[in-house]
Amino acid sequence: MYFFFFFPVGLDRSVRRRPVLSMWLMAVFTVSFLWLHYLPWLFSFNPWRLVFFPGLNAPWTLVTAVFMHNGWAHLLGNLVYFWVFAPALESRLGPGRFLLYFLLWGTAGNLAHGWVATLGLLGQGGLGVMGASGAIAGMLGYSLLRLRDARIDVAWWVLAPLVGQNRVGRVGLPLPLGVGLWVAWQVIQASLAELTGSTVSFGAHLGGLGMGLLMAALLGAGREGRAEARLARGQRYMREGAFFPAAGEFTRYLELCPDSCQGMLELARTLQLVGQEEEAVRWYRKAFQHHLESGNVPALLEVFKEWTRQFEADTLTPDELSRVAHYQEMVLDETGALATYRMLHQAYPRHPLGHRALVRIIVLAAGKVARPEVAQQYLALARQALPAGSWRDFLVREFSLPADAGADHGSIPDPAVPAG
Repeated sequence: MYFFFFFPVGLDRSVRRRPVLSMWLMAVFTVSFLWLHYLPWLFSFNPWRLVFFPGLNAPWTLVTAVFMHNGWAHLLGNLVYFWVFAPALESRLGPGRFLLYFLLWGTAGNLAHGWVATLGLLGQGGLGVMGASGAIAGMLGYSLLRLRDARIDVAWWVLAPLVGQNRVGRVGLPLPLGVGLWVAWQVIQASLAELTGSTVSFGAHLGGLGMGLLMAALLGAGREGRAEARLARGQRYMREGAFFPAAGEFTRYLELCPDSCQGMLELARTLQLVGQEEEAVRWYRKAFQHHLESGNVPALLEVFKEWTRQFEADTLTPDELSRVAHYQEMVLDETGALATYRMLHQAYPRHPLGHRALVRIIVLAAGKVARPEVAQQYLALARQALPAGSWRDFLVREFSLPADAGADHGSIPDPAVPAG
């Protein structure tokens, strides 16, 4: 006597959002199971009418059968598989698309079972079908292309009491190998189904798997999977300190996803580490401009903070620094705006936006930031170097600055003013 069991217990792909739909579906599976087996009298409707029996039930049972399960082992096994794959797919597809795809995979699997049962194949003639196995097989098929570079943790158990073997373990496998082993196991069991009398719906499993692969191929999941694989490899190389290979992977990722700000920032960080600072600045600027054009102010400010941690302020243009300071004021970060205006003035003291920054420093320090000593120091600077014009007229009117412009409008001294 010999038994071999294996289950996936983990997937090394990040979940980018809380998998609310996945958790709700697991709850529906569980509640439907309890209703079917323990509380069938709770409603006037018989829950067994939701199971798909080929040629006997309404067509909509192709969908409702996905949510019904035959026993605790059936339910728990499907919940384990579902929880390993569903959150990663939901976070990439979004809840709406994930639910639609899941129902299509399950329906395709049940149709495949109906074909097998109608033809009397695998010794399963006339058998009905229930459970999410076909839909979960569709998830495996879709994941083969969409999560192609992922690794899956598999727990296994070998029990051979006649030869004194009882072993358990856990191993990490490339996802294609793990799914390939599952498919091989399904084929082996299906070929023996007539001899063993198995009632497992191998038709639903393989039908759902085929639909998952077909949809992935038709809907561009392979391209998305290649892009994510490039990104994941680049991040792995970064963790290992292999910066040049990482830069190559991030470059190829951006060829596939040219509008990915995450890719732009990853490449900028990598190029900075390998000493290609001009190229790094170029990619920081691309990410900055992307968020500027899309109006994503919080993301733009995050890019600015990282950019100025790595490089001097003069790697940004006067217009870029001015826009950042303006957005910081919009989100009521007056202290941050004061620091940015100071960067702008120091980097471009003779530029018109540098003159405006000097005035904004005085206004903020004298007002909302409440740093009167800073306001006085920059008023002294403006008295010496701010040229005649509307900005000086404003300071004359509002802060009693002398009307005569300073003689030296070139090199402007930098007062010892804290940036914060």
